[in-house]
Amino acid sequence: MPGHLTGSCTTFNEGLDLFLSKDPTLLIVTQLLEEGSGLDLVNAVKEANPHLPTLLFLQHNNLPLFQEAIKTHSDGIVLESEMGSGHVISAIKKVVNGGMYLEPLIAQELAGSSPSRNPGLTPRELEVMEYVVCGLNDREIGQAVYLATDTVKYHLKQVFAKLGVHNRTRAAICLVLMGLVPPPKPLFP
Repeated sequence: MPGHLTGSCTTFNEGLDLFLSKDPTLLIVTQLLEEGSGLDLVNAVKEANPHLPTLLFLQHNNLPLFQEAIKTHSDGIVLESEMGSGHVISAIKKVVNGGMYLEPLIAQELAGSSPSRNPGLTPRELEVMEYVVCGLNDREIGQAVYLATDTVKYHLKQVFAKLGVHNRTRAAICLVLMGLVPPPKPLFP
C-alpha cells in the first residue's frame, strides 16, 4: 500500500533512501539540498519509478536552470519565490492527476526560447498533445477535438514513436522543451 512521506531529508542520499524505503504517492523536492541536488534526486527517482508524480521547487529564476529542471522529467516545477500565490496547490493537484505543471514565470521563459525542428508530427498530433500538456485524459481530448477515444490513442502512439518516448508526460515535456507545444497554463483554485 502506498505510504505518505512524513519525514524530510536534507541530502541526496537521505532522499533516495527515504524513497526506496517507502512507497510514496508523490515526491516533493527542493533544488538545493545540503549535499547533492534535488534535480539529481528527481532523476534517480524517475529512473527507479518513472510513473511517480514529482514536484520540484527551484530557488533561482534563470533559463538554463529551467531547461535543466525540465530534463529531469519532473511532473511539476515551481519557483520557491512564488509559493504564496496558489501555485503549490495547483501544481500538486495537476501532478497527482497525471498532468504537468510549470510555474507561469518558467513557462514564459521557456516559451520565449527558440523552437526546435518538428520531428514529423502532424497538426492534429500537435493539437492532441496540447491537450495532453493541459492534463486531459484520452476521453476528454476526444470530446474537445471531436475524435473517438481510440483515434486519440492512435495519435498518441504515433507521437510516442516519432519522439522515441514511452509515455504522455515525457512526450509533453519534450514538445514543450522543443517549443512545438505551449507550456501548460496553470489552473488556480
